[in-house]
Amino acid sequence: MFSKILKIAVATSVLCLSLSASELNLRGDGVEVKFNDKTYNIKRIHDEECRNINGADPINIWSGNYAKEGLSSKCVKKFITTVGKITPIKITDEIQTIGEIEVINFIKKSQNRDDMLLIDARLPAWFLQMSIPTAENIPFPYFNKDKYPDDFYDVLDMIGVKEVSKGKYDFSKAKELVLFCNGAWCPQSTLAIENLIKLGYPQDKISWYRGGMYSWKMLNLTTTSE
Repeated sequence: MFSKILKIAVATSVLCLSLSASELNLRGDGVEVKFNDKTYNIKRIHDEECRNINGADPINIWSGNYAKEGLSSKCVKKFITTVGKITPIKITDEIQTIGEIEVINFIKKSQNRDDMLLIDARLPAWFLQMSIPTAENIPFPYFNKDKYPDDFYDVLDMIGVKEVSKGKYDFSKAKELVLFCNGAWCPQSTLAIENLIKLGYPQDKISWYRGGMYSWKMLNLTTTSE
């Protein structure tokens, strides 16, 4: 009975995932977006050599290597597994934690709007190497008024907030934000969000892409570099 229920659940999950992937066509033509006079095509990048292989082997899980031995380097990525501190799945009850499909939908929706902003909260050296298409680099320290007051006010301008008096802010034009950094072990986006919360920023206008660049690259989605 349990086995039958499990099969049904797996089939349903696969169906839902397939529908989402089909709608966005990430394995085909991708999703074309225009942003700041640039055109990006977001898709899962597949080398021809990798398209028709079954790259996973359950036996390998116990060795720590999920990919089969002998696969081309084009089909495999290596990640550091012990850095940082694992973050919880939720920051607050009001702030939504999202995944790749939601990020891509946000990018699609925001390309013709000024009230939505995808924020790469990492330091510039990381951003310049690689980021998610359309992301603006606002390094996490700049959300801290006490440490970087000049940059802090630039951040306020970027996210649509005005200081009406000392310590009081006007959020009437606050933008809808998605923040990310390097991955589930990276604290940079959470530090930025924590400072936004202290500021009084509307939490229902904040979303957090917890997987960050690690998850984005793991799925081989389109990246940009400066």
